[in-house]
Amino acid sequence: MLLSCSALQWPPRVLIVEDESIIALATKASLKRMGCEVVATAATGLQAVDYATRKRPDVVLMDIMLEGGMDGIEAASRIRESLPDLPIIYCTAYTDPATRVQASRTKPHAFMGKPLDYGALKELIDTLQ
Repeated sequence: MLLSCSALQWPPRVLIVEDESIIALATKASLKRMGCEVVATAATGLQAVDYATRKRPDVVLMDIMLEGGMDGIEAASRIRESLPDLPIIYCTAYTDPATRVQASRTKPHAFMGKPLDYGALKELIDTLQ
């Protein structure tokens, strides 16, 4: 059952960082159905850092493997430099232990495997209120 983000006191402002356009569109549509506001969708690490610092989302959904030279872990590290308390949820197919250890150094709010379980994502977003 897909629950609604509208139960929150605030509609969460979400930055999606995903280089697969079909996945980004599906995630955006699901978040909007939940009542969330999607502030931007980034396909590269550089875009993610730029959008996070300019648009100040409430949460970032971060893929690890991205287009360009900067992966999601590096993007999260750079975002942490200016926004240390911004919740980052890794949404990735790369859930092997070595990747998780490396990504954990950025102090993420959570890890989610792909394909995304939007009900579980909603529950994670609810923990941010």
